[in-house]
Amino acid sequence: TKLTAPVTELPDRLDEVKAGPERRTIKGLPAMEFRARCDLVFDRYDADRDGALRFAELAALMEAGGRRVETQEAYASMCSKLGCDASAGLGRKDLHLFFEKAPPALWEEVYRSIDPLAGMVRKGAAQLPEAFLERPLSTFLFEDEAQFANVYVELNAHMYYGAAELVSLDTVQAYFGPQRLELHICAPGSFGAKDMYKWKFVVAPLAGEVVPEDCIVELKQTDGRFGSQRLDIKLMKAKKRKWYKVGQVSTGPKT
Repeated sequence: TKLTAPVTELPDRLDEVKAGPERRTIKGLPAMEFRARCDLVFDRYDADRDGALRFAELAALMEAGGRRVETQEAYASMCSKLGCDASAGLGRKDLHLFFEKAPPALWEEVYRSIDPLAGMVRKGAAQLPEAFLERPLSTFLFEDEAQFANVYVELNAHMYYGAAELVSLDTVQAYFGPQRLELHICAPGSFGAKDMYKWKFVVAPLAGEVVPEDCIVELKQTDGRFGSQRLDIKLMKAKKRKWYKVGQVSTGPKT
């Protein structure tokens, strides 16, 4: 009997291998999550719900990111760079491409317009008491160190006399982003008042990048003519360099 070694039969064609989930990141996010967030931005600014962002809608989006598009020519130039028809406007995929190429600061500010605290690290109270009114916290102290930039809020001096008796860490939240700081304090508008306010202090952008996870908010006892308590916010710098100010404060000047 003659034995013949079996020959493995090869298929006429290889089965197509389905691509796995996309693993690259865009703006620090998984690609799918990044595009989903782009779609949320698109839905917010597509005012007429026609599935395209034209001049006025794109101008509103860009203004939210701190970049103005003031003329039709500028809008048409943007569309040309993205390879889309200015008369038709930007579709969802065009917006994905635009934000993929845009500076991170622009992307962050636009997305923050629909989710103000997106991606920020919270320190302090897990949840603040309910307050429907807001008031800016307009004065503070700034001190620069080698590793940390420090912001101090003297409660009696910078809010009102008696505030130190009403504020605790249960009524304070601090949110830290790479180039953004938000401080929220839930307290009455004045000593003895019943209405609760959310006092807000916002700095964006900061004078330099920070490490959000290593930033700190503390409530400390103080002596002196203002007495009682002070909120200390320590911003850990990503790079050791001198800061001459905390950054661009949207709630008032430094004192």
